[in-house]
Amino acid sequence: MNGRVAQEVGFDGFRASYVRVPGYTNELMSDFHSHDTYELFYLCSGERIYNINGRLHYIKRGEVVLINTHVVHKTIPTNAPDYERITLQIPPGFLDSMDLSDLKLSDCFAYNSPALLLPKKEQTILESILHTILEEAANQLIGYKAAVQLDLAKALVYIHRHAMATNHQLVQKSQIQKRITEVVRYIGENYMQDLSIPELAKRFFISRSHLSRTFRKITGLTIIEYLNSVRINHAKKLLRSTGLSVLQISAETGFNSVTHFERTFKKTTGCSPSQYRLLHLR
Repeated sequence: MNGRVAQEVGFDGFRASYVRVPGYTNELMSDFHSHDTYELFYLCSGERIYNINGRLHYIKRGEVVLINTHVVHKTIPTNAPDYERITLQIPPGFLDSMDLSDLKLSDCFAYNSPALLLPKKEQTILESILHTILEEAANQLIGYKAAVQLDLAKALVYIHRHAMATNHQLVQKSQIQKRITEVVRYIGENYMQDLSIPELAKRFFISRSHLSRTFRKITGLTIIEYLNSVRINHAKKLLRSTGLSVLQISAETGFNSVTHFERTFKKTTGCSPSQYRLLHLR
C-alpha cells in the first residue's frame, strides 16, 4: 500500500511493532487468536474495533488496549482514515523480573475493561515512551534491555494511575474462566493434533455440553471456530514464509484432509491457500 510504514523489532520474546497507513485502508481484519504474552496496543490516530472475548470495543485516538495472556481477540478496521498504532507483545517473565514494591505490573492487564482513553497530557507522554521503546529495541545499544524494561514500567505506571483514578477495577477470574483460559492455551499449543470436543472435555474434567456452552460464552466463539482460526493463522504464516506444499501445510496444521483445509481456508480468508501465497510473495 502506497505510503504504508511498518516496523517490527524485538528480543527475548519481547516484540514491538509500529504501523502507519495514510488515507483509507481496505486491509483484511486479523484472525481470532491469543498470545502467551501480554498485549499493549496504543492508537496514535484513526479508529479500530477490537473484538475481545466476543465483545466489541470501538477504539479511537489516544486509547490504549491492554489484553491479558491467552485472551481470544482480533482487530477490525473501520472507515476512518489515517490509521497509526504501536503494539507491544510482552512476555510474563519480562514483567515479573521487575520487582516493584508498590505495583504489580501484570495488574495493568486485568482491569474490568481492556480499553482506556487517556487524557491529552498522558497521551503525549505515553506516545513518547512507546517510540523510545521502539528505538531502543531497534538500535540495541548497550543496556537496551534494561532501558526497554524501565520505559515499559514507566508507561504502565502512567496507565495504572489513570485507571485507578477512573475507577477501573481489577477483575479476578472465576474458576471456570481460568479453566477456559487453560483450554485456549492447550489449543494454541496443540492445534496440530487431532483435537476434539470430547477429548478436551475429558482432559479438563468438564462435560461436553458445559465446555461448549461456557467456551462460547467467555470467548464469543465455538471451540471449532477458534480451533480452525488458530490453524488457519498458522497456515497463513507457513504459506508466507516457507516453500511447503498445500498438502504439507494441511498436515502440519492439524487438518484431516487437504480438501477440508482448502475449504476452511477459503471460508476464513476469502481465497484459496495457493491464491493467498501468490498475493503474499515478496
